[in-house]
Amino acid sequence: MSICIGIVINPLAGLGGAVGLKGSDGSGTVAQAYARRASFDARVRALPALLQLRAAADVAHFRVITVAGAMGEDSCRIAGLEARVVAWPAGSPSSSADTALACRAFIDAGVDLILFAGGDGTARDIAAVAGTDLPLIGIPCGVKMYSGVFALTAARAGEVAAQCARGPFDVHPVELLDIDEAELRADRASTRLHGHVPAPVDRTRMQASKAHMPDSGRADIDAACRQLAAEFERDTLYIVGPGTTMATLCERAGVRGTMLGVDAIANGTVVAADASEDTLLNLLDVWPSASIVVGVIGRQGCLFGRGNQPISARVLSRVARQRIEVVASVRKLLSLVDGRLFVDTGDANMDRALAGPLRIRTGANRSMVMRLTY
Repeated sequence: MSICIGIVINPLAGLGGAVGLKGSDGSGTVAQAYARRASFDARVRALPALLQLRAAADVAHFRVITVAGAMGEDSCRIAGLEARVVAWPAGSPSSSADTALACRAFIDAGVDLILFAGGDGTARDIAAVAGTDLPLIGIPCGVKMYSGVFALTAARAGEVAAQCARGPFDVHPVELLDIDEAELRADRASTRLHGHVPAPVDRTRMQASKAHMPDSGRADIDAACRQLAAEFERDTLYIVGPGTTMATLCERAGVRGTMLGVDAIANGTVVAADASEDTLLNLLDVWPSASIVVGVIGRQGCLFGRGNQPISARVLSRVARQRIEVVASVRKLLSLVDGRLFVDTGDANMDRALAGPLRIRTGANRSMVMRLTY
């Protein structure tokens, strides 16, 4: 008996990431993102997943249902994936109400699995209708994506869906997390657990949910940040990612950073706070010598592609890999699922170029080498 897979895409997901808006939720945020020349397109980002599913159609029997237009139909057609439209958005741009309507239509059509493209907000919208009965697979197209329902990359999401299409699959409950974007834009973190949803069991392709780590390693982190700040070179641009570890680094460098944004520091001064991708690219034109410094998301292990989208593939292409510094506590590294660090820049060539052994500062004159995957 073939299974039925429902595909829904939030075409506005991730729109504000590279332009420094930290998401697309909230009144006026979409217009603000377009005003900043946002170009991210979740429909394109989702294509690798749909292409994986299309390849499986030759060897597996399954049905695909979707939503009209930009919410699924267009991307399915481009991927060559045959899909029946069962829901129609009320207007353009689409809204969370359209996502809820689509999920109800999926349930009425007998869906067995929902493959969706979006971020944590989209996952919450779907879970509000699907409850704890329908397995979900998230194609990472948002900004944060802290929940355990997401695959590591779009292609991995398609691989998981294709595997499910081939036969019976196991599911387990994963955490559904989200952060208040209004608080985030005010540089205040407010992550909440919104329950649990079922997702396929796949430790290789699915990411772990984000976890807050205890302060037991703060002394070592402080020492690592103090040493790294002392090593900052003159006439070099330092692009510093978000997070509490990077906030400590900024403090030790004698500057005030934006804890939840991407900052750029040169010669002891913040030259760009809460920078966008365009701002970083312009700065790299001025500062030929540059480094990137980031922390690690607890338990999840993502370096690029979760919450720091201004450090895009285009920005990374301008900085030598050996000029990427990572700071994390030993406890945080040991908490990673299968000891895995990964990147998801949306550029397969860049992800491959970043993969491989990477040295991580864990304290003063202390480090660990871990493998970076994609």
